[in-house]
Amino acid sequence: MKNNLYYLLLLAKAEHQEAMSDLIQRFEPKIKKLSSTFPSEDRDDIEQELRIQVLHAVKKFNIEEENQK
Repeated sequence: MKNNLYYLLLLAKAEHQEAMSDLIQRFEPKIKKLSSTFPSEDRDDIEQELRIQVLHAVKKFNIEEENQK
């Protein structure tokens, strides 16, 4: 699979499981960094919620609109 973020986004929007997983892995360092500001007992839940929000954002993202800019 290509390492291109745009390509991963296209595949993830089409609900390609491997692309969704790769996309989450790509954002994992940012997820970990964001969760590190919370108490340790809450981090697992917060990290999971952030992963879910990344996937929701992918589904909502309008690729056609971005291509016209």
